[in-house]
Amino acid sequence: MNIEEQKKQRVAKIMLVTMAFTFLFVQGCATIVKGRTQEVTFKSEPEGATVTVTGRALGKTPITVQLDRKSDQVATFEKEGYKSQTVPLTTTITGWFWGNIVIGGLIGSTTDGVTGAFHEYSPSHYHITLPPTTERTARDSIRSDAKTFIISNYKDIYAELNSQPGKYVSSLISILRIPLEKQEDFIKDIKDIVSKYTDIVDFAEQVIKQYVPQ
Repeated sequence: MNIEEQKKQRVAKIMLVTMAFTFLFVQGCATIVKGRTQEVTFKSEPEGATVTVTGRALGKTPITVQLDRKSDQVATFEKEGYKSQTVPLTTTITGWFWGNIVIGGLIGSTTDGVTGAFHEYSPSHYHITLPPTTERTARDSIRSDAKTFIISNYKDIYAELNSQPGKYVSSLISILRIPLEKQEDFIKDIKDIVSKYTDIVDFAEQVIKQYVPQ
């Protein structure tokens, strides 16, 4: 083997080593730099909604979690008394994916495609407003009306509870929609409540808490 052939073999070996290192560098470039997961934040109004992503419950809002970088995922927000909401988790292709193609060609981009690392959630923050159900709306209306009535007419309600129930207690029964068969027990209950809670607002909130639960 002459000197010229030996030089060619050395050059070929150097090229092979260089290609191997290049392959290791570009392979999964986005996977290394970006990682296979991404931090995503979920919030809702009201808070306390259960968040489920593609069938997997993550917790209650507000919550920040690490999600696998995947496309075609959806998040569902659910809370009792409110209509559930489902939103797609939109993704874009991270710039590192295109860098892989430029630097590493098909090999680098394929690796990131397998791991899902070329996906990037955009946006990474979701804030959803949950509309109340019809039942919830009606219940909230009763709670609001009852609280306003109790605070505005506390002295008269208190007086009737310590003597003879009259129009004010009857009006409260009507606002709270207490059935006829339970009205006697209701009067006994609020007499007990008024003896324990001397503050007007506290009294109103305790009556509502017991008879119009959330």
